[in-house]
Amino acid sequence: MIFTFFLLTLFACNQEKVPVCDQASEKEAIKLTLQKYIIANEARNISMIGEIWANDTSVLSLGTDRHDVFNGFDAVHKKFSEQFERFENTYISSRDQQIYVHPGCQTAWFSEILQYNYTHGDKAVEYTDLRFTGFLEKRGDKWMILQTHLSAPADR
Repeated sequence: MIFTFFLLTLFACNQEKVPVCDQASEKEAIKLTLQKYIIANEARNISMIGEIWANDTSVLSLGTDRHDVFNGFDAVHKKFSEQFERFENTYISSRDQQIYVHPGCQTAWFSEILQYNYTHGDKAVEYTDLRFTGFLEKRGDKWMILQTHLSAPADR
């Protein structure tokens, strides 16, 4: 009986400690990543795109057009590079942001509504009420975007 008690005590002491997930601080970190997404677009900063998107083939970005399907980081990087060459005076505002962090704090999803304004040549362009959704993964101590989808509201 003493031996059994000793074994139970030994196993109880050697249990792995599960790290505690601080959901509030993880949501704040994700908000910062999403703010960097907006800043990168407004500043046409391609290096910042590389800081917030996962640099691998699992990345997927879907745009507002049915042909806007970008698989892998290289395709997303190229899309933003081309966009930054064509768009100027970009201003983006966000509202109705929702963030959900999985209890294990390794994955998260978000949704928000964007007001997207820019100029293309001499033409001012405005997209109102763009739905922006996506999926993030925590890699090391950074939240990285793996998937996004922009959709425009249907004209009724």
